[in-house]
Amino acid sequence: MAKIIGACSCIYKLIENQELKSNITDLVLRQLPDWFGIEEAIIEYVDKVKETAFYVAFDDDKPIGFLSLKFNNESTSEIYVMGLLKEYHSKGIGRDLIERAVSYSLENGYKFLMVKTLGETHPDKNYKKTREFYRKVGFYPIEEIKEIWGEQNPCLLMIRSL
Repeated sequence: MAKIIGACSCIYKLIENQELKSNITDLVLRQLPDWFGIEEAIIEYVDKVKETAFYVAFDDDKPIGFLSLKFNNESTSEIYVMGLLKEYHSKGIGRDLIERAVSYSLENGYKFLMVKTLGETHPDKNYKKTREFYRKVGFYPIEEIKEIWGEQNPCLLMIRSL
């Protein structure tokens, strides 16, 4: 389905091809160094997205963003990783990707959608905007845990009831 956003005629697709999932993840994350600046993390995301449900936003044929959805248990799906090129922020594309994850999760019987992001005790201004985005699309903070990513990168668990 296409959605006209400014000069962008966005098309959203659920991608099955594992190599394509990895390539799009690598392409987008490497253009977002303010959020994804740790090489080991990028490599891990590029590998692990292969086993996830994977939605991509395209501007014509150009992938501009994606959302990778994994399944933790019979009740909870999780946004494993999400990236949207900076020039496409605040245009409703991230919200559209989230709604596709919500629909997919509901259709498959999940009750909750969760996400992990950099915690509120970290001063990073980009992740402050990320947390604000997740709040706007219906997520609530649950707990900040320093043991997941380490003292320097506190992990905030957020959840949305489906």
